[in-house]
Amino acid sequence: MADIVIGIPTFQRPDLLRKLLSSLVNEVNHSVWLVVADNGCSADTEAVVKAFAAEFPRCFYVPIPERGLAPVRNGLVRAVTEIVPNWRWLAMLDDDGYVSEGWLANLIACGESLDAHLVGGPVEGVLPDGANILARNSIFARRRRWKTGLVESLNTTQNLLISRTLLDVAPEPLFRNEYSASGGEDYDLFRRVRKAGGRIAWCDEAVVFEPTPESRLSPSRVLSRYYTTGIYMSQIDRFYDGTGKTCTTALKGFVSSLLRTIGAGLRRDPNGAAQGMLSTAHYAGRAVGLLGGRAARYT
Repeated sequence: MADIVIGIPTFQRPDLLRKLLSSLVNEVNHSVWLVVADNGCSADTEAVVKAFAAEFPRCFYVPIPERGLAPVRNGLVRAVTEIVPNWRWLAMLDDDGYVSEGWLANLIACGESLDAHLVGGPVEGVLPDGANILARNSIFARRRRWKTGLVESLNTTQNLLISRTLLDVAPEPLFRNEYSASGGEDYDLFRRVRKAGGRIAWCDEAVVFEPTPESRLSPSRVLSRYYTTGIYMSQIDRFYDGTGKTCTTALKGFVSSLLRTIGAGLRRDPNGAAQGMLSTAHYAGRAVGLLGGRAARYT
């Protein structure tokens, strides 16, 4: 496993990073490399990484001063290549999650058996007690899952395995800076890899857990998450699919979601109504994105 790297972009979350690193103790051995790319260039974060490196010497701290999701992810890939020139697999994790037992072995086995360029795994949300009904029906509770095998796309860069062969399909930089503020740099990567004929796989056995603080789960913030996601997805889809197809998808999705919400309300189905509201917000965002609206979720 000397050519396997775990890469973690992080920003001002030393306590969460410490929890993530603790969950990796039983997942790695002294042959696995670990690189933490710190977009906050924080002494506290560096101290957390150095403490972990005292037990696992192949753990490295790399400051990335250029702010943004795309710069820190691209900086991480560059740093990994400098530190481990012969890397074969790069498993990318966000700093606000923690892994399940057997996570890394399952992810690598899936990637190798399917000869994949990208492998994604489940991100199971952990909500605080008393979370509202919108949060309980949202991606903060659970994202879409598939059966293990080849798939069309993935959910997120949280729990993402990257093959070195991907660089032959999608040359660097992997993450486009124009989508950095919106959070769409991962969706663009998945679309680009698929268009180039890359193999994308899903490993349903490699689970990562991601707690969400209550401050991010108010109804307005959850709806905003779906709305802004719709904005960047429509702009990326238009780039790959053209305006006509993307407009049709947005219109059909909005009408269908609105009708589902009304129907669930008439049936007194609160969960169905919540799901319909989230979907309606998403497709409203898609329409706004097609009209030139911009999302700046991360600044």
